[in-house]
Amino acid sequence: FNKVRQLISDRCMSTLGKEKVEEMHFSASFDEISLQLFQTEEFIRIREEEDDFPVDHFYDLRPVLRRIRVAGSWIDQNALFELRRSLETINGIVAFLRRDEDKTPKYPHLLALAGNVVTFPEIIKKIDNLLDSFGQIKDNASSRLSEIRHELTTTANSISKSLNAILRKAQADGFVEKDVTPSMRDGRLVIPVNPSFKR
Repeated sequence: FNKVRQLISDRCMSTLGKEKVEEMHFSASFDEISLQLFQTEEFIRIREEEDDFPVDHFYDLRPVLRRIRVAGSWIDQNALFELRRSLETINGIVAFLRRDEDKTPKYPHLLALAGNVVTFPEIIKKIDNLLDSFGQIKDNASSRLSEIRHELTTTANSISKSLNAILRKAQADGFVEKDVTPSMRDGRLVIPVNPSFKR
């Protein structure tokens, strides 16, 4: 039993799955065993016959969610993106199982298992107002952020123009080779000068 449990645990996609495997126990209940065999058979069919069952983005966000229960606390950008992807996966699984709910369900035992699962599409919408599809904060997430990013872009362009002017002057004076471009050293943009003009 322990070897079988370890084989299953090794194939789990998250710590949540591993915990479920650890909870597995022997049973002498015919009804319990039958139900779990039906669920297993249905999921095998899904894996073999279906292409659109969501199988990505299972994150254990319980520590993050516990932390943000405290008033004034916050969730960092990466965790917020993981939350969004997790909710999208949960929504996808529930929608997949409920898609033929009005007819004879194709996977009735898994549908019953997902019956009480609550989805939160409004949270996904809120996160989508803040993050783009790559998990980066959008410029319009707040008016102040938009201003800051505009200022950064303006400053970066100004620095680039000044640096290019200095580079062209140094090339014209012969201090720098013609094909040289600015490079980054210790977080600073520098112009590589010909060693003979080092001083």
